[in-house]
Amino acid sequence: MSRCKQPKQCPLTTATDAELSVSEYLKILSTLYNFVLSGYSVDEIWLDERNVDYISDDYLGTSISIPKFVLDTLITCQIKFPNGAMYEAYPNNKIPYNNIFFMKAVEPFLACAVGFRGVGVESSGTYELLSYVKHVKDNSTSLTRQRFNLKVALPDLTK
Repeated sequence: MSRCKQPKQCPLTTATDAELSVSEYLKILSTLYNFVLSGYSVDEIWLDERNVDYISDDYLGTSISIPKFVLDTLITCQIKFPNGAMYEAYPNNKIPYNNIFFMKAVEPFLACAVGFRGVGVESSGTYELLSYVKHVKDNSTSLTRQRFNLKVALPDLTK
């Protein structure tokens, strides 16, 4: 919408509505450009489902993990339980169970890994790990997801 009825009547020094929208457009474009350069685009990767069998024992355990390249940086690791509850395992271990825990390692060998030791049969079900990693090659990030079908059995000492 022009404020002038004829183009010759408008002075060139006056900011028009079109100029304001161009400046707003440039602000949005520069924000998006910075967003992309900062590596905020995330690739989502789904790995194949795995079956894990575990015989419950207080001294022996099993683990589920999502591997990563050694030089990549693990940003966060989360676990989703069979009941749908999701907990942060890394960097702050907020899993409320003592026998289900984040498996710590030294850098650069740190990966999204959760251990199970001495869990009961009621812990059987489908768990999902979510690993958010920053890649050293191109400074991009990815969210890798994998489901694990955990089947817990009690030890059979009669054999």
